[in-house]
Amino acid sequence: MARKKSLVFETQKRSNRGNTQKFWLILIASVIAILSISLVAILKNSDYNIDTAFGIEKETETSELTSEAPTVVFEAERTFLIWCAESDREGIRFMNIVRVSMPDCKVTVCAVDPYSAPDTIGGGETPASIYLKSGEKALVSSVEKAYDLDIDRYICASETQFKSFINYFSGIDITVPEQINHKSDSLSLVLIKGKHNLKGDTLFKYMLYLNTIGENGKRRQSAVMLEIIEGIFNPSNLGKRGRIFNRIANNMTTDISIVDFSSEENGIVALMENGVLQAETVESPEELH
Repeated sequence: MARKKSLVFETQKRSNRGNTQKFWLILIASVIAILSISLVAILKNSDYNIDTAFGIEKETETSELTSEAPTVVFEAERTFLIWCAESDREGIRFMNIVRVSMPDCKVTVCAVDPYSAPDTIGGGETPASIYLKSGEKALVSSVEKAYDLDIDRYICASETQFKSFINYFSGIDITVPEQINHKSDSLSLVLIKGKHNLKGDTLFKYMLYLNTIGENGKRRQSAVMLEIIEGIFNPSNLGKRGRIFNRIANNMTTDISIVDFSSEENGIVALMENGVLQAETVESPEELH
């Protein structure tokens, strides 16, 4: 016996309701699609970063961008006093006067013995003894008085700060004119003749060694400081100039301010782009006049 099929009867009203729901669903979906396409087009035309809006981060360049327009550098000359002090400020390891002349990109360096007693200071005082008693500003004033110079800014680094700063650049290329095999109670240093990339600790020891060999050592300290400056102010470090300033301003003792950095940035950029074009060392501060 054949099984009867169940029949479902749909009223005209129910059928119309279903068609109406389908119509509205299709209409709403179409409107949403049109609005989405329009919104994307508007955002693209306004340079909106769509990837960032949806949490997609793209790798960006970390180096600082420089304008393709030529850098305008005014004629200027700045004189700096740079020294490395013992951590407890009990003494000065080495000290240099550095003059930068723009737009010639010329750097002149003179090593100064902080333990000499120029007659112009008086009272048998030395720059080191004044620094010990009265601090950085008094030291700067004593050097200005001793050598009849105007010091624009100063930078003082401790032994640890000096080493860390040199290591930030992965060392500095330094020329060693003769083999060194030095050993004493306070210092041990072995270097072969030639040009070497010296890290912070070795470069610091080399500067101390130069203190032990008289006037020739002082001349070599000037040359080494010049090589340090050349190693910093070169095109490879142009994009890091802001970070270099921060390391000096935040980690060392200096009167160089962010205002100084900003006002002199054109000169800094030019010196880094071109490198040191004229390098000179002098034996006495009087030659800086």
